[in-house]
Amino acid sequence: MSGNGLFITATGTGIGKTMVTAGLALALADQGIDVGVMKPVQSGGEPDDPGSDGMRLKAWTGVTDRLQEIVVYNFSLPVAPGLAAELAGEEIEVDRILAALKKLQQKHEVILVEGAGGWVVPLGKEWTMADLAVQIGWPVLIVAHPQLGTINHTALTASAIRQRGLRIAGVVLNGLKPGVDDPSIPHNPRLIERFAGVHVWGTVPWIEGGLTATKIKKVFLQHVDIKKWISTLKTGG
Repeated sequence: MSGNGLFITATGTGIGKTMVTAGLALALADQGIDVGVMKPVQSGGEPDDPGSDGMRLKAWTGVTDRLQEIVVYNFSLPVAPGLAAELAGEEIEVDRILAALKKLQQKHEVILVEGAGGWVVPLGKEWTMADLAVQIGWPVLIVAHPQLGTINHTALTASAIRQRGLRIAGVVLNGLKPGVDDPSIPHNPRLIERFAGVHVWGTVPWIEGGLTATKIKKVFLQHVDIKKWISTLKTGG
């Protein structure tokens, strides 16, 4: 698929893809770039639940696109989307997702597509989130945690992405909590760069209290090299 955008994945579930996606969108918008967001598939609640990923993306980024344009498929069961679709007697169709993405491309300069869970989350009987990312064809951003174990998780994810022929835009380490007794934390970014062969664009600290667009934008601009992201979008990886 042509056009400028990023596919956002993570080393697992609950790493903070939605917050990072929103932070990147807000930071790019701060640079005068018209950004759209998309969460093609989500599960675990109702689509208009304020706590759902799609609703949070819409609220935090301030995009005017309808929720139905941001979220193509929603399933209430808190399981992998492919399993949720199977149990609901439905089928997730890649062509429907790509058609919705093309419509968003007509409205925005850049689109950020947030996956669900990690890289190999099932979307059907024989295809996964990785297959969707390949169909889109854009560089991939990996969101990872900053603590012990992240080198292995990030390197494995990076290897799997490269095996599918996609470029890795970089890594954002997310959710660094204050006072954590983990001597690996200050060293993990450089070791990820060495062993995973990817750039770590920043480590986003844990945000105390309720998340708001103002907080997310401030933290993201302070801790992530946004100029690197703009260069990635312009060069395609």
